[in-house]
Amino acid sequence: MLVKTDATLDERTLPKEHVMRRMVAALAVVVLATFGLVACGSDDSDTQTTSTSASMTCPTENTKAFPKTRFVADVGLIAGSFHHWIWKPYKAGKFQKGADGRTWAMIKAGGASLLIAKLTKNATSNVQASPALCKAIGTPLQKLSAAVSGLGSKIRHGDLASLTTISGLVTTITSAMGKQGLAVTESHQ
Repeated sequence: MLVKTDATLDERTLPKEHVMRRMVAALAVVVLATFGLVACGSDDSDTQTTSTSASMTCPTENTKAFPKTRFVADVGLIAGSFHHWIWKPYKAGKFQKGADGRTWAMIKAGGASLLIAKLTKNATSNVQASPALCKAIGTPLQKLSAAVSGLGSKIRHGDLASLTTISGLVTTITSAMGKQGLAVTESHQ
């Protein structure tokens, strides 16, 4: 039997436990989706390449459709995710032991670190598909990729020194993009 009431169930009328369950369930979906994306591989194609460093090979012509556009989207999401979910809470002291909201900040930072790792992998693939991007941004992107590996674990274990390094690398990449005519601007709302 259904009972009709005038009140609608939303976050203001639900008990706090129900709201937290919904938030945890939503976060679980995001984390699982991110793991699914990380498991996806990238396309490999046979083209003539030149090498700018030991591990980055640069093509002589574009090997993907719209590599610069894809790269700008990836870096924009990397910069935004890092700044919003990791850097701001770090600067506010949310990752310190005993901080108010530390657990939730750590969960969000962990999810963001998974997303950033996947987007960095995508960005690297797009840089390797464009000769201009490869020569200009290949080295800083390799450094960012190395710094991002294991970021969630570093945050969980209190190793926050790498966050300053990652922030500097993101700034280096976005400024190098600006020199290539691919500006990424951050909008504050």
